[in-house]
Amino acid sequence: MAPARSLLVFVFLAATVPHSPAAGAAVVFPKEALPTKSGYLPIPPANASLFFAFYEATHPLTAPASTPLLLWLQGGPGCSGLIGNFFELGPYFVNPDNVSLSPNPFAWNRHFGLLFIDSPLGTGFSAAASPADIPTNQSVIAAHILAALQSFFALDPSFRARPFFLAGESYAGKYVPAAGAHILDVNPTLPEALRVNLRGVAIGNGLTHPVAQVATHADSAYFTGLVDARQKRELEALQAEAVSLTREERWAEAADARGRVLSRLQNMTGLATLYDAAKQLPYQAGPVGAFLNRAEAKAALGARAEVAWEECSDAVGAAMHADVMKSVVPQVESLLRRTRVLLYQGIRDLRDGVVSTEAWLAEVDWDGLPAFLEAERAVWRTGRDGELAGYVKRSGTLSHVVVYGAGHLVPADNGRAAQEMIEGWVLGTGLFGRRGSNNGRRRAA
Repeated sequence: MAPARSLLVFVFLAATVPHSPAAGAAVVFPKEALPTKSGYLPIPPANASLFFAFYEATHPLTAPASTPLLLWLQGGPGCSGLIGNFFELGPYFVNPDNVSLSPNPFAWNRHFGLLFIDSPLGTGFSAAASPADIPTNQSVIAAHILAALQSFFALDPSFRARPFFLAGESYAGKYVPAAGAHILDVNPTLPEALRVNLRGVAIGNGLTHPVAQVATHADSAYFTGLVDARQKRELEALQAEAVSLTREERWAEAADARGRVLSRLQNMTGLATLYDAAKQLPYQAGPVGAFLNRAEAKAALGARAEVAWEECSDAVGAAMHADVMKSVVPQVESLLRRTRVLLYQGIRDLRDGVVSTEAWLAEVDWDGLPAFLEAERAVWRTGRDGELAGYVKRSGTLSHVVVYGAGHLVPADNGRAAQEMIEGWVLGTGLFGRRGSNNGRRRAA
């Protein structure tokens, strides 16, 4: 654990938010909870900017010039990257009192710099001037992400040469491969001084190839005992409709059809959330919103005071509705031929979980796929007691990790395993070293 650090005290005045504490409550705000840099990144040629928060590595293993950087993108579409920051993998989490923060022992900025961006435009603190400015496709979003990165690198010339990784979850299963492929496509056309040193992409519980993934829900639920044979047939009929509409490129109707599959599955199973079959309540990220909408929090983060922060933007969701069932498998294929790719899922996710990923992987056009499919899937254990953490499969540029004890938001559910996984993958150590976990008995130091 990190040594005790000096604390800086801020006084947060009470605001009209649910469950707020008494007026004038003094809050201990650790100095290290403040980002190293934060504010807005211009995205020319669009007359707009994207909000960001960057946290430098707290315990780097290499010299600053070679310490990796990782960008985290949230899903949705339209969910803020600050959910990842303050609820999943950032250095500090918002407490239930809505005004104070606690250190995250499994933060992702231990050995590398961690960057959060509210993307696409219209998400979180990245306000859009009008609904017409919100992107409607992955090409525009990818271009905006690259433009934001160029603005970020311009803040500190030393950033550009550092190994750079893209990561995200859920709907970022589209953002990450689209942006990653775009960066590698554009790099050769740029002066060397403007190229992005992309070394890999990671997708957690991603919606990446929806036409294959939507066809798996009935099997996932049936073979875990959540629906019976009759219900399975009903779901299969709904799935077939979504697949057919997708094949016909009736995109908005196909997205609606997928929604009906998930709604019916939710109704049949009675689960609190399809994102995690083991939860008795949905994920509870409400305090993040109450915290971020305080004037003092906005000022500390460099966010515009007039922007009302939302966990997920309905306006972005509406703008991206016709994108939902479109695939980014070609971009994944392109990445596999040029850089490293990590796919990971929490084992309890019924929306974008293990079975759905296995389904779309089988359709990937990549020379390394046969060897990957035949590779050994090793047991992964962590901690001094060798606790089961999940399963790891690797071949060529592709790694696939299944995380035990986790649902859709892997870092929130199993922080220890998520931290070990991402650090090992970025640094090429542990699970992802030369020997990796092939003996099935990998244990953390």
